[in-house]
Amino acid sequence: MFWSKNSIIEKISKISNTLDDISADIFCGINTDSEYLHKLILPKDGSPETSYKCMGMNKEINLEKELVYPFIDSTFSNEYSVHPSPYCFMLPYEIKADGLRKGCRLLEPEELKARYPLAYSRITQFKNNFKHDSTPLSSADYSIGGCKLLQYINTPKIVVSDHYSFQASFDTAGNHVFEKGCGVVLQDSSRSFYVLAALNSSISRVFSEICQSSGLYNGSLTPGILKRFPIVFPEEKNLESLINTLSSYLTYIHGQIYCNVSSDISGSENYELLKFYERIVNLLVLDTYFTKDLDPRFLEILEENVVPFGEYGHESSSFSGFEGSGCFMNELQVVKQKILDTPDFGKCRFNSEFTNILATLKNNGVW
Repeated sequence: MFWSKNSIIEKISKISNTLDDISADIFCGINTDSEYLHKLILPKDGSPETSYKCMGMNKEINLEKELVYPFIDSTFSNEYSVHPSPYCFMLPYEIKADGLRKGCRLLEPEELKARYPLAYSRITQFKNNFKHDSTPLSSADYSIGGCKLLQYINTPKIVVSDHYSFQASFDTAGNHVFEKGCGVVLQDSSRSFYVLAALNSSISRVFSEICQSSGLYNGSLTPGILKRFPIVFPEEKNLESLINTLSSYLTYIHGQIYCNVSSDISGSENYELLKFYERIVNLLVLDTYFTKDLDPRFLEILEENVVPFGEYGHESSSFSGFEGSGCFMNELQVVKQKILDTPDFGKCRFNSEFTNILATLKNNGVW
């Protein structure tokens, strides 16, 4: 079969299983008319004892840290891992951490004043000085829209943004706030890394083009669009597990590069390491969606060398012990070299059908 651009689009369009089918919920980020009230600039020194900078009043302020959450800035590339943002977000809400979906309640002025006097003072000053409004404080002065996100605060989720193309990051703690893009909570969280890989693969770029040509997508990603994203899982569980592990590698590598964590390998080597694993994951995902016929020896070599984080004595789901250090980057470099040094690796061949798919995607700027 000759895979033209149109035939690839047709194949993707006919996939019946979607992200909506496997998700517990897909929702928008928060929205607010008072961005300067809720969004704060983080202290440059990163010290938890340092005050925040209020954008609206252009001065340093202090706040109860229980009401402050990290922020995902969509102007950055957030692929696999959340890019560190210079901002944080104040949420004057009570969030009850019970189960997958939380209860959230806007704190009334009297309660806010009694429990969080610093936040109350800051909101009052903002209203008086920035909005030039001296009327008594009302909850309407600081409420936000998009409370769906608040119901999933502290629930691990995939966050999808449209930074030039769809990009998905894994908020492992689930405590990040975002304005643009969508949050995805899966029914089966064990499949998060596979879904993350699919959303960051060439399939996402083909899907984006389908949506644009159909008039569904005008540059603003919505839950309605994302729910249509086609999902195909590998027929073999070991292949899904392999993609999961490689996707967790990429989440870790992106996180280390974003944070500029030092390791024994150079920046250019870090980038090459990233591209190596990205190419392999993309190949595996594309084969899952299209041909399901990769060279068995290619898969064997990967399975022989790619090991989950847990086999290094750490929890694979949380990257416990690796956050804030570059120690595992060196291990991933060793894994990469073992794969490349396997004598049979260079002899692995893709069938002509799969090669044609890769060529078509590359020629159309999708690969």
